[in-house]
Amino acid sequence: MSSNAVHRNLLKLRGFCMTPTERILVYPYMANRSVASRLRERLPTEPPLDWPTRRQIALGSARGLSYLHDHCDPKIIHRDVKAANILLDEEFEAVLGDFGLAKLDTHATTAVRGTIGHIAPEYLSTGKCSEKTDVFGYGIMLLELITGQRAFDLARLANDDDVMLLDWVSNISQISYLFIFI
Repeated sequence: MSSNAVHRNLLKLRGFCMTPTERILVYPYMANRSVASRLRERLPTEPPLDWPTRRQIALGSARGLSYLHDHCDPKIIHRDVKAANILLDEEFEAVLGDFGLAKLDTHATTAVRGTIGHIAPEYLSTGKCSEKTDVFGYGIMLLELITGQRAFDLARLANDDDVMLLDWVSNISQISYLFIFI
């Protein structure tokens, strides 16, 4: 499916190889790995992502999603937009990858697929995905990009925090909002 969608912010399938025992897809090398790895698995020699780079990543990811939703016919719904699926080339240009869960937008009800913490609530409750499903995942990815936190993290339980990043940020915002009025 992704081989028909060609855009600078989408991972390009270079080739494939099939043998009786293996199936291999060939993609370009992404020198700066994924957003998730750059945020949370940084090597000691790697500086943290600065704010202009994070902005560039956010815009590139949005351009890739916009192409899938607005310029493909039929539109393609990714269904697993998250920091681990945003790859970074040598200039930190965002490239949306992992189209394993992508589907053509046919408005058919399907089994819910995706990653905990990134799945839109309406998709969970109805089983129907749309470009809004991807926009929700993109929003969660932006929270990951800003905070450096995982979308779903059981380690936050140790601090009596919410395991879902969206809930954690929401609670922080409510606390901050209260302090403004105190």
